[in-house]
Amino acid sequence: MNLSTISLRHFRVFLAVVSSGSLATAARLLHITLSAVSKSIKELEQELGSQLLVRGRKGVQLTRAGEAFHKHAAQAMASFRMALDEGQVQPQAPQVLRVGALPTAAGYMLAPVIAQMRQRFPQIQVQVLAGVYDFLVGKLRTHELDLIVGRLIGRDMLGVVFEALYEEDLLLVVRSGHPLAARERLMLEDLRPYVLLVSPQGTLVRISVDNFLLSSGAEEGFTIQESLSETFSRVYVQDYDGVWFVQRGVVDLDLRLGIVKALPFSSTLLRAPIGLTTPTDRPLSEAAQVFAGLLREWCAPQVSG
Repeated sequence: MNLSTISLRHFRVFLAVVSSGSLATAARLLHITLSAVSKSIKELEQELGSQLLVRGRKGVQLTRAGEAFHKHAAQAMASFRMALDEGQVQPQAPQVLRVGALPTAAGYMLAPVIAQMRQRFPQIQVQVLAGVYDFLVGKLRTHELDLIVGRLIGRDMLGVVFEALYEEDLLLVVRSGHPLAARERLMLEDLRPYVLLVSPQGTLVRISVDNFLLSSGAEEGFTIQESLSETFSRVYVQDYDGVWFVQRGVVDLDLRLGIVKALPFSSTLLRAPIGLTTPTDRPLSEAAQVFAGLLREWCAPQVSG
């Protein structure tokens, strides 16, 4: 028996004849002529030295040798198909990264970092969910988020860890046409005629504001409007000459567009760490590690600056 003359074509024709029950049907299924089917079966039987099929009025039937050959031929063809499937390059399924973003990060850090991700790692799809810390950390603990980006919260850190990347300024901003906007030097007393927009009592931003005012000896006598709404604060600043204590990241786009201007106040009390909050009960995914690396690269100039 010369196995070199038996080809995949012989296997396909034989299996098609057996499964369809006739040479004519097999010819139609394989889109070849009936004579080509007959020739392939004859060549196969000659090479094996055994009759495989018995032709009759009701079609073809397997001989004992044909039954044995059919069992192994079917297994061989199935293995061949599996080898083809596994050997083909399959498109890589996209990796999904779910990022929780506190307001300061959503408006400042994420856009440039995600733009780099899309360019350098197009197989990673980033989903961004913005919200307050309590909401986001709950999602992190239930595995609905991979990590959180933003300001250090400093409370309820059970099961999570914070990695500081740089310090962000808390600014005092006004509309570009505000009476104080053109002043190069200001004192806190200059703010007394205006409403100060600040976060509610108990928030870390409010604690920073209160400490700043207290350290300057001017904690009393100001008109305070508490707000956690960025939309409300933006409107109040534009329409009613409010002075907004706000994280730089929240108003970065407003500053770049010239909608608001930062007043010339600076203090170490008006700075807070920005970074990554990650879970302690599981390792970061590959996509999360890639994102964290790009975020650290982006933050490095912020530290040196």
